[in-house]
Amino acid sequence: MKKLAIVAGVVAITLGGVSYANHLVTQEVKVEVDRQLAMLTEQVGSAISYDELSASVFSQSVELTNLAITSFDGSSVATIDDISVAGYETDKIAPRTEVSINGFKFSDEFVTQLPPDANNLLASARYDLHTLMNYDAESGDSDIKLTIDANDIIAFNFDLGLANSTPLMEASLAASKLQQKSGSQQLTLEQELQQQTIMMEALSGLEPRTIEINLRNQGKFKTLVEQVLEKQGMTLEQMQQMVDMQLQQSPVSDELAQAIKDFTKGLGSLTVSASLPEGQTMTEINQQIFTLMGQPNELAEFINLKAKGE
Repeated sequence: MKKLAIVAGVVAITLGGVSYANHLVTQEVKVEVDRQLAMLTEQVGSAISYDELSASVFSQSVELTNLAITSFDGSSVATIDDISVAGYETDKIAPRTEVSINGFKFSDEFVTQLPPDANNLLASARYDLHTLMNYDAESGDSDIKLTIDANDIIAFNFDLGLANSTPLMEASLAASKLQQKSGSQQLTLEQELQQQTIMMEALSGLEPRTIEINLRNQGKFKTLVEQVLEKQGMTLEQMQQMVDMQLQQSPVSDELAQAIKDFTKGLGSLTVSASLPEGQTMTEINQQIFTLMGQPNELAEFINLKAKGE
């Protein structure tokens, strides 16, 4: 019993220590978040507030809940259920960074003020956004995923695989540190030009390996398309015929053209992917692509282009 009591005591102390550490981190993070939001308000003129903020030592995560965005005159612009950031580190490149924005929605007041040609179905939708970046310091490989979900309408997914991404990661980290050091002060022109030069050099050395883009109907996408076409004085059938005619005159591969046709008819999903040659930088691949312009099927073979529409 004494041993069990000792174990229970150690567990309680450990949990209490973690809880206290989380509390301290939360307070520190809150100060920084409030500072950043104040700077953002000065820059864009819109204020962002939140109900609660929590931070975790173990998961290196921060979460804001019940956010409200208001314009300079105090009117409501949008609300967000929660924003979470996990894995982000200020002093080094994190192996995994994840950002989620859940339940972004424009206010009814804001939607009613949109121009007459705006689409109310999209404007009134609830949006979720999720980004994930995995980075392997040993190999220099990175994988970046982006998902944007307009609930009940359409979902967009983007996946990019990169090699030799370490210079870009280091340049981004250096830029972030410089911005933190400068605080609310703007960077000098010399600093900005130096950053741009370093970033461009890092980008030119990137080796894109894979890319995939996917659009998926979440239920009301056909209604959205029909609304957009109606404002342009077109029907769905006329749009499909126009797409067919444009594809006949466009330099796209046979597989991609067929996928686009199938998508415009079914309005279900469209997936386009490519696997690029290994060991070639973005600059070198762009040069190869330029030489194959006007030869869509040969270009599709070079980048291993795959496409499917439903």
